[in-house]
Amino acid sequence: METAIAASNKQQLLAEISSMELEHIFASVTDAIWIIRDDGIVVRANDAMLELLGKPSEEVIGHICSELLDYGSCYQQNCPLEICKTRKKQEFDIVIPNKDNDPRHYILNAAPMLTIIGTAAIICQFKNITSRKETEQKLEEANCLLSQMARMDGLTQIANRRYFDEILEQEWQRLNRSEKPLSLILIDIDFFKKFNDCYGHQAGDDCLYQVAQALKNAVKRPADLAARYGGEEFVLLLPEIDIDGVLHVGSRVLAAVAALKIEHCDSGIDPFVTLSLGAATMQPSGECSAAELLAAADKALYEAKEKGRNRLVVSDHI
Repeated sequence: METAIAASNKQQLLAEISSMELEHIFASVTDAIWIIRDDGIVVRANDAMLELLGKPSEEVIGHICSELLDYGSCYQQNCPLEICKTRKKQEFDIVIPNKDNDPRHYILNAAPMLTIIGTAAIICQFKNITSRKETEQKLEEANCLLSQMARMDGLTQIANRRYFDEILEQEWQRLNRSEKPLSLILIDIDFFKKFNDCYGHQAGDDCLYQVAQALKNAVKRPADLAARYGGEEFVLLLPEIDIDGVLHVGSRVLAAVAALKIEHCDSGIDPFVTLSLGAATMQPSGECSAAELLAAADKALYEAKEKGRNRLVVSDHI
């Protein structure tokens, strides 16, 4: 009899020790945790959860969870309380504003359980991942910046040759399918070497930047692209533009650069910086290539220079 009583006392003592240990673990865990019955009533909450809610225990225990914390899932299909029905663990990404209304990101782990009286309930753990999210956001922004830098010419701040080549090929394939024209204008600053010799390379760099920005502003549609082709050469890519459109854009470019009034004392054709433009339009197809479009525009550019520069020549290779 004494042995049975001793064994019973030992089991009770072990149960009390286990209960105390679990209570200590529950209270000391740094992640916010609470237990909610299937009717939404909060039955337990650790100190971290009380801190998250900004409320004392008496204002949390015995109250409805949705009245204490609503992160957009309450009374919906993705409400954690639905776990009481499915009896499956779930994980949610949620955002809870702090007292200053700044977003705080959490991973909410919810699992089914039974209370001591056998009532269905869930236990929820809120793991703060705000720092991780902020780091991911900064990394994404850095990658975006690197991507922009990879396709931008550092001096002129417009697209570089590499990015132009990529977009040219993409547009060629796209317009081949849609059977619409692709136009291209090659642009050269007239007597730029003489400009550098006269004013110096710093002034030359500034001239390149101003011309590039004028070209960028001269194309209006999102699909149009202004890029530095190399040295003092630039290129405009104009998808779905025909000859009439090319003439219109070319005239606008010549007027935009003329309006800059960049002095050029050694031009020989004008007191200010001017441009020569060679344009071509083609219907992309499997029987021709983007290289042919470039070659036609280059030939037209050469003709523009031969005819006295400061003008637009459109290729007859259409």
